[in-house]
Amino acid sequence: MGKIPPQENNNWTGYMKAVMPGFLLCLGLGSAARLFDQAAVFEHIIFLNYVLIAILLGLFVRNVIPLPELFNPGIDFSAKICLYIGIVLLGARLNLLEIFSIGASALVMVSISITACILLCGFAVKKFEGSERWGHLLGAGVGVCGISAIIALAPIIKVREREIFAAVGAVLLNDIIILTVLPAIGHQFGWGDILFGFMAGVVPSNTAQCIAIGYAYSDGAGAVATVVKSARNALLPLVVLAMAYAYTKKGLPVGEKISVKLLWTKFPKFIVGLLAAALLNTSGMLTVEAVSIAGSLSSWFFVICFAGIGAGINIKETGKQDLSVMAIGIGMAAIIGIYAFLYSSHILLLQ
Repeated sequence: MGKIPPQENNNWTGYMKAVMPGFLLCLGLGSAARLFDQAAVFEHIIFLNYVLIAILLGLFVRNVIPLPELFNPGIDFSAKICLYIGIVLLGARLNLLEIFSIGASALVMVSISITACILLCGFAVKKFEGSERWGHLLGAGVGVCGISAIIALAPIIKVREREIFAAVGAVLLNDIIILTVLPAIGHQFGWGDILFGFMAGVVPSNTAQCIAIGYAYSDGAGAVATVVKSARNALLPLVVLAMAYAYTKKGLPVGEKISVKLLWTKFPKFIVGLLAAALLNTSGMLTVEAVSIAGSLSSWFFVICFAGIGAGINIKETGKQDLSVMAIGIGMAAIIGIYAFLYSSHILLLQ
């Protein structure tokens, strides 16, 4: 997460003025999504709820109605900062023992999937595009945490601008496809909340999309997806350090020294907030009313975030990305999906 307020805003007042138009737009779209969700016309479409409606409304506004530039800072704020706030508030509804129970299995699961994703994407992109580096960037995006991993890794392995844009386009397209397909598959085969939560937490790339897909299925699946995705995010610093070491050994100048400071800089701080809120709930320091309020606020921040996700996707720009890299990314996501299903099913059988 970048500096708050950003450098282009001199102070908090300037920052709030900059984000307010886009934030209010996303708040309005999120509110409309909740109203549409309650309409009788949607009750028979089992995988269409306020999560997907908010994203679709955002997509419509971005790609059909021309938006002035002044909305962009608030849309970015809604898609990122509101997500982090929602995750921290969600922690107040979770039990720390359950988090560690799910997280322990998730860490093993995602460690294997991340390693395989980076290595296989590196091999495939090198074979078809002649760039192992590009493949490693794509693999980190698909396997770890989407755009955040791409942005974190890009300066470490010194990729070109075209490669960054193609990798970003690939993970966005991946998540759009998974968002529309995975909930329908889960309902068709009657997956339970834990199984679907594991799938939602592992197969999509970006944090927001993982949580959106989980909650598109059920609140229980959304909570599990949040914990599993947090386990993935927690491994980002280790991936960055491992790639920095590997590319340093190859003789590539990386410009960053491996240190504890780098580890903390790359660590997703919202995970600390999630665990702190869960600790308060587990220890009984939060009243039932406080947990209920935190849950309600969390769902509101999430729906604002989901509207921001949709409003931040320009379909025309996504369509211009390198098709072969996108195809590799989609294929890798499918492989991860099969692996996640087999692993999760095995874990559930052992319980």
